[in-house]
Amino acid sequence: MEHSWRISKYWQRTPEGYLWSPPEEWTDFSDVGKRVSIEDYLVVEDAYLDAIRRFCVGIGVESLRIQSLSSHGPCQYHEGQQLGLHEIERVARGVLRNAFWCKLVCQNAEVHFGYDYYMYAVSSVDASAALADANPLLNIERFCSPYLPEREG
Repeated sequence: MEHSWRISKYWQRTPEGYLWSPPEEWTDFSDVGKRVSIEDYLVVEDAYLDAIRRFCVGIGVESLRIQSLSSHGPCQYHEGQQLGLHEIERVARGVLRNAFWCKLVCQNAEVHFGYDYYMYAVSSVDASAALADANPLLNIERFCSPYLPEREG
């Protein structure tokens, strides 16, 4: 797919230009109650979910399916499960909270979840306008998702 964005809560950069977070920054749901309050965490989580919704609506995607599902225990979702917009939000919330991991995909769009609250939106359609309206708390920039399959040739 030709368009790809990295979505993160990070804004600081190293002198080389890489995104960076200070050691005290929370990077995982397990940090709730230690480095971040549940209230502050939910503000960020909701911003991520809103970005996914804006991305999907902006490019006309009404559903995504679960791909590469991985779970350490019982999971209420299954590989290939088709999800409407409301279900996408529930699944994304579960992934952000480390309950399980998966990609969300369809023919012309994908959402990938990385470590430390990096998320990637990939599509065959330019979603820049839709993502521009996302919460300014998030840093959204063009960036090739590392979760895309490697291209041959």
